[in-house]
Amino acid sequence: MKNYITYFILSGTLLLGGACNDEWKDEIYRQDIGLKAVINSEGVTNIYLPYEPNGETVYQLPVIVGGSKMSESDLDIHIAVDKDTLNDLNEARWKRRTDLYYEELPQQNYEFVSPTCHIPAGTAVGLYDIKFKFSGLNLTDKWILPLTIVDDPSYNPNPRKNYRKALLRIMPYNDYSGSYAATNMYVYIEDNTSPTIAETRTLYVVSENQCFFYAGVISEELPDREKYKIILTFNEDGTIYAKAADTDNKMEFELIGQPTYRTSVMADATIPYIEHHYTIIDMEYTYKDVTTYDDYKISYKAKGSMAMERKLDTLKPERDQIQW
Repeated sequence: MKNYITYFILSGTLLLGGACNDEWKDEIYRQDIGLKAVINSEGVTNIYLPYEPNGETVYQLPVIVGGSKMSESDLDIHIAVDKDTLNDLNEARWKRRTDLYYEELPQQNYEFVSPTCHIPAGTAVGLYDIKFKFSGLNLTDKWILPLTIVDDPSYNPNPRKNYRKALLRIMPYNDYSGSYAATNMYVYIEDNTSPTIAETRTLYVVSENQCFFYAGVISEELPDREKYKIILTFNEDGTIYAKAADTDNKMEFELIGQPTYRTSVMADATIPYIEHHYTIIDMEYTYKDVTTYDDYKISYKAKGSMAMERKLDTLKPERDQIQW
């Protein structure tokens, strides 16, 4: 009887062990293909790209081979534009505020260098080159390049949506773009002597030495924000040429005096490889709110400075650190 019980237990153990081993083999040999594009709180992936003199730059999107064992054969991963995921995100996040929808990046503003991402055997990561062309791109809108891994019998796309797809929000930068502290830029309404302020003002790229920002305390989510854009051209002598982006200048933007900027670099007090890069803009101007009321324009005057700091690790490439 004891021998019978022992035999029964051993048989069960072998059967269970065999089942576990089969699952283990399946896990080892299945390589799921995914895109490395970590999403932020808005459901997209910001990619910060330098604005080169020719307006073009190449971004390398990592393509990941999952699993516990390296692939024994070469893989060619097909990647394509995915409009549906972008539409779903817009409807879920912005509802009826269609003016805030993410826009699909126009085809003339990017180019797939190759139709596929080639990943050699024994490699866990491939880099898919995408050439972006920023010339003429208006950053009043929020541009997204939505991508997905295309089904193919030669590989297994990751079944998880967030790994298979990427919503790349395009954020070009130059030496002057970024988020500026604006608490020292005082904005006066009409003849009021008590100023209002915006905590920050963001400067967006126009070209290699140009940026734009929104006048005064204009919200970046205002439906008519396009009417309040001010373009700054940064000259080598420290002066700035400023003008309204709207050729009709409906907001009646007018400069007072000569806007200037200054830059400086300071070593970190405790970490030798960290540098602090500062840009400070001084300017004074007037403009009018032409959208709040149909029959009345509200006069504003802005005066003061805006300051930006970039904290850079000199041991790393600059383009991997620029964020705002």
